[in-house]
Amino acid sequence: MEPFKDLKNSAEDLFEHVTEYIEARWNLTVLKTADRIADGVSSLAAVLILAVFGGMVCLFGSIALALWIGEQTGSMAGGFAWVALGYAVLTGILYLVRGQFIKMPVLNAFIRKFYVD
Repeated sequence: MEPFKDLKNSAEDLFEHVTEYIEARWNLTVLKTADRIADGVSSLAAVLILAVFGGMVCLFGSIALALWIGEQTGSMAGGFAWVALGYAVLTGILYLVRGQFIKMPVLNAFIRKFYVD
């Protein structure tokens, strides 16, 4: 009967170790996931804050440029029209190169951030 008792104790020890291992792996997975989510959220917050302030700089810079062009040409509406035309051309260029200069870098940054350790 003694060998069965040793076998039973060994099986119980093995089961306990396997249970601890599974629990540790689960906790590690949860912590890694939480870390990646926190990193992603903080990166998104930083990008949004920079975008808001960058947008304000562009807005007020555009207004100042439009007013200056309006003073130089004698037509405030013309100054704003020239700035709008400049933004339309810039938008068209960005649309044409969006895959190469916008989509792929953003996709690569996302992959590096979430899938590469």
